[in-house]
Amino acid sequence: MSEETVVWGELRAGGFLHGVREAHREATLAVFGGLSRAAGFTERSYGVTAFDVLTSWIDRVFDGDRRVVRDDLNGSPGWRYGKYRVLLKRHEFGAVRKIRWDRDSPTKQAVARQEYAEDRQLALDIGIGADTPEVVTLVLAHSASDEPLEMELFLGRPRWNADGGTAWHWVRELDDALGGDPRRKLVERTMPLWDDEADVPVRLREETSTGTA
Repeated sequence: MSEETVVWGELRAGGFLHGVREAHREATLAVFGGLSRAAGFTERSYGVTAFDVLTSWIDRVFDGDRRVVRDDLNGSPGWRYGKYRVLLKRHEFGAVRKIRWDRDSPTKQAVARQEYAEDRQLALDIGIGADTPEVVTLVLAHSASDEPLEMELFLGRPRWNADGGTAWHWVRELDDALGGDPRRKLVERTMPLWDDEADVPVRLREETSTGTA
């Protein structure tokens, strides 16, 4: 199976994808509910605030989940699930496939240059120290528009695209196709356990009727 299939399957089955999607929805509603262009907030204001608020919401959503730990990279907020680290990247709405990693931060450049078995160009010495070998670092690309309110959320493996080529080895949108959230499994109801007797008689209260004058 391809890396995309394996990664997506593991993160979906564990509810990680559902969790970050929930965090993105809540963060977006909080940002657009608290900022307005009429008050002077610009696209840059929205971008910086959205990044910070999303970071806080992801922490909140996974609080208490021992499978997910905070794992920043060079000061860039990140979360680890198994061997996968996920960093954030805000992109221009509708342009997730036009990101230029070679013009991004040094950290994102290094992530885009990770060794990737399905692209042998990355076997070359490219001058940036390798990340922890056993960790695969992915990017959660997020964006939203306020008029009308629309949200975009993608997870993928960045590709070093100084050659002007594609920005991703693979990328997939987190949308309704994720299906049911495995974190929301219903707990089956069980009958109470009794110490003294296997069967406990239950007496039903008889209905009574009262007349009115």
